[in-house]
Amino acid sequence: MLYISGPAATDALTGINKYTFRSGRQSYQDVLAASSFLGGGGGKQVTVFAQDSAFGLGNFLAVNQVMGNLGGQKVARILVPLSAQDFTPFAQQVKQQKTDLLFVAWAGTTAPAMWRALEQQGVFGSVDKVVTGLAERATYPTFGPVAAKISFLSHYVFSAPRNKVNDFLVNAMRKRSQVPDLFTPDGFVAGQMIVRAIERGSPTDVEKMISALEGWSFTGPKGQQTIRASDHAMLQPMFQVKLEEKSGKFVPVVLKLLRAKYTAPPEKQ
Repeated sequence: MLYISGPAATDALTGINKYTFRSGRQSYQDVLAASSFLGGGGGKQVTVFAQDSAFGLGNFLAVNQVMGNLGGQKVARILVPLSAQDFTPFAQQVKQQKTDLLFVAWAGTTAPAMWRALEQQGVFGSVDKVVTGLAERATYPTFGPVAAKISFLSHYVFSAPRNKVNDFLVNAMRKRSQVPDLFTPDGFVAGQMIVRAIERGSPTDVEKMISALEGWSFTGPKGQQTIRASDHAMLQPMFQVKLEEKSGKFVPVVLKLLRAKYTAPPEKQ
């Protein structure tokens, strides 16, 4: 039996065993996309602003590896207790660090208060780039008035990839009065992988399924994707995005497409 992971971003899943595959991206790819906002050259200050949790620490470790160890940047961290309700002291710490890029890794209902604190303490005026991942559509309003000041990384924006697969997905959902969301392609790609494993492999032989998927390059909703044979990492494009307010709603606009070869995580031995 194969295990196909979709939204789960933890890097630990990649290469964990031969039966595990991905249909979505992983944290390392998020961080590589975030690092594209720094531009060339090293020696810049990066601060990870995150919750003190496995998710937050995982993001710090990934940023430190990509931007610190490989990119020559200085990486610091500010981890906020999950129980915190007042984020003013932590926002003040960010401003005092005089960082070039603030990487925010946040989840949950406290996000609006956190963003307000960063704005009130003047962080957006003191930091060159505030970068975070673009989450599901339902979260767009949580950014409030600072939405236009944030540089977003994303692994899917439904209006961006123009190919037959994405057009099919978008049109099929519009007929149901729906629009694809951030993780919709993960389920779609999982379906593509299952069909490939059965048709080119075997309905009953898992070893043949694995062989059919390893090294497979195909067009998914996000564009050209490849299942790396060595560790089953899903190589895929990533996007630089901004949010624009139109008719009272936030709409994602793609600034740049980052090709899969530039966002590929290192091979797991």
